[in-house]
Order: sequence, then structure tokens, then C-alpha cells
Amino acid sequence: MDSTMSLRYEPVSKFLLGSALGSSIMLNLPFRQYQVYFICTQSQLFDKGQVWRCLSSKMAFLDLKDLFVCSVLIYYFRVFEKRFGSKNFAGHLLGSALLSTLLEVLVMCGCRHLDIRLDPLPSGPLCFIYPLFVPFYCDIPRVPLSHLWGIPMTGKSICYILGLQAASTSPESIIVALCGLTGGLLWRLNFLKIQSLVRVPKFIATFCSATIGRLFGVERGIVQDTSHIGATREFQRQEAMERLEQQMLWRSLQQNNVRPQVQNLVNGPGIFGMGNNNMADGLRNRFHEPVVEEPVEVSEEQVQQLVEMGFHQEQVRNALQQANNDITTATSILLHHT
Repeated sequence: MDSTMSLRYEPVSKFLLGSALGSSIMLNLPFRQYQVYFICTQSQLFDKGQVWRCLSSKMAFLDLKDLFVCSVLIYYFRVFEKRFGSKNFAGHLLGSALLSTLLEVLVMCGCRHLDIRLDPLPSGPLCFIYPLFVPFYCDIPRVPLSHLWGIPMTGKSICYILGLQAASTSPESIIVALCGLTGGLLWRLNFLKIQSLVRVPKFIATFCSATIGRLFGVERGIVQDTSHIGATREFQRQEAMERLEQQMLWRSLQQNNVRPQVQNLVNGPGIFGMGNNNMADGLRNRFHEPVVEEPVEVSEEQVQQLVEMGFHQEQVRNALQQANNDITTATSILLHHT
């Protein structure tokens, strides 16, 4: 299986998904009597001072519907671990989850002072999932696929639909979703320099690489540190292939839906249109005229974009000239000759 379609090189995503599935199934089947320890309510938090429930309630899904929806979302959001690097991705998860949890506690405290009673907030690691919708919206490009009742459907629509499904269960679910989105936005804006405060130390990353990484059979440990999106050229090429396949699929669908109209080039009276001799003579002369093709002027911006993906500059210029400055076709030419 291609690495882009599995969790082979995403140990953090693999651990998050595996731990969520394991703990949720255990608490919903053989250990249902212990579910009370994984619920967080206003009275337990503020009256009894059981602050530890803020952590325990994030460890397992008590609703199997939320488990299914969020498992699919974790699988989709694994792309950020590939882009950020496992170490930075783990820091992103911890920082945004910390902000989301603090916001949830503040909302519960405010509702308590306003005499607004809330049911227990949804259990499960939702504080890790909802913040990822912020980079998903900002960084992942939209690839239109079709229209449903006049609404454009893209490759990202399924994630938005699943997120809305998980957030629409109850008012408490909406609160958790809004806190998660706000936490993800604050992390992206580096609120109070939190990105420099919340980091995974190198010795912890090394330890997790030697334990969790080997436990899940990951060849590359989570020590890998990449500081920008698409850090390695191999990943850049894989992402380019994915985008190219989606764009080629969309173009083929468009070409299949548009039927070329056959026009009578010799517009004259009669079946064969030969009544207008001047036009026919003009067409004959045009066929005999030599066709002189002007050299295509290559866009330097597109050259730089393809060079940054790891291709040689001379090959990029030749590919762009062959593709008439169409970067999608040029990328296809380069990938087939690499």
C-alpha cells in the first residue's frame, strides 16, 4: 500500500487512533461500570474539586457514534503529521488541546455563575481533533469535484460533514466544537507565544521513538523535526502526485461532460457548402500557408515553484514549453520522466 494511503509513517496519528479505539471499546464493552470516572460535570469539577476529570474525560469516547466519526477524521488529518513532522505535530496537538480544555473550563465556570446548567460535556479526545480544522481550512487546497443541490462539493467536504455531525449532537457538543476551533485559531496565531512554550522535548521524542514507534512498527521515529509544510522533497512529490491525479480526474470529467460542437467551416449554401467560392479559396490558401510557431515564454514563477519541488531547472523549462505553460501538464511530464 502506498505510504500516502496508510498510517505507516505517522506514529502520532497511529497512536492517537489506536488509543482512542482501544480505550473506547474497553469502556463500552467489558468495563462499562467504570464509565463514571470518564465523565466531567460542573458539580464534579467545581463543587468536588475533581480537576483530574478534565484529563480522564479526554481519554475515551463513551458514544460509539463519536468514536466512528472522529476515527475517520483522525485518519484524514494524518496529512498534518506528514507535513509538520511528528515532533512538531505532537506539539501542535498538545498546545491546541491545552487551549481548548482551558476554554471549556472557562465556559463551564461562566455558565455556572449564570445559573446555566450543562449536561456532561462529550467525552473523548475531541480537543485534539477540532483544532485541526483550522489548518485544514487554511492550508489544504480545495479541489472541486461535483455539485450537490447547487452546492459545490470538494475533497474536503466529507471532513466538514463529519465535523458538523459530531458537533450537532447536543448544545454541549457545540460548546466543545467552538472551544476546539477557538483553541486551534489561538495556536495558529501564536497567542501569548504559546508555540514556543509548548514543545515536545527532544529526550521525550527519543524515548517515544524507541518505545511507541517500535511498538507500532514505524520505521521512522517521531524524532524527525520538520519546520515547514512539505519539508522533504519526497513528500512534496507525493503531494504533487495526489494533486495531479485529482486535477486530471476533474479535467477528464469536464471533458466528458462537454461535447464538441461540429461546425461547418465552409459556410455556403448547399450540402457541402461550396456555394461561397471566395471562402473556399481562402480556406485552401490557409491550408497551404506554413505555420510558424512562436517559442513559448516560460513563467519564472512556475519554474521556481517546480524547482522547489526537486526538479532540475533545465528539465522544468523544457516541460513548461512542451506544456504551453500549463503547470499541471508540466508536472505530469516531469514526474513521468523522473
